[in-house]
Amino acid sequence: MSAKTKFDPLVRFAEIEGLVAKVYFRFSHLFIDQPEIRDFWWEMAKQEEQHAAILIACKAVIGNYPDESVDPSITRDKADQLRSKLNAYLGKGTPSITVDKAFQVALDIESSEIDAIYSKLLHLGGPDVAKTMANLGVPASVQRHKLKAALRRFSKNPKLLEAAARF
Repeated sequence: MSAKTKFDPLVRFAEIEGLVAKVYFRFSHLFIDQPEIRDFWWEMAKQEEQHAAILIACKAVIGNYPDESVDPSITRDKADQLRSKLNAYLGKGTPSITVDKAFQVALDIESSEIDAIYSKLLHLGGPDVAKTMANLGVPASVQRHKLKAALRRFSKNPKLLEAAARF
């Protein structure tokens, strides 16, 4: 995307949610021989895809609200930073990964500003639109809870468990 292209945070963050889904789909494929872990990552990926779709739907809905403005804290730089980080991880072509490393990557992603920005973007059309959009998919808070529960179930790494407790 060139610097002259108008920054559309809904579209850009939908792309970022899609990148997060790709990371989680990769984890699912890397744990193909461990059905419970594989299925956990598959569901996480599907939920990230839902978040991307919800942001695009939100864009269509708020197109009817010409006076809406985006929170100034949601910047092109922030989006570029998050996208670069996710693309760098995806560009590594990870042939294998430990369960703990997958959870570490997920904690890093989920503790970034993605969820806060997602929530702000949902509120662009007002509280009714935000509530409707939030009801279409799994809320980020529920997803974080599932991540923490899975981490406690599948990892015994004290540093990860401590990080999850703070998250």
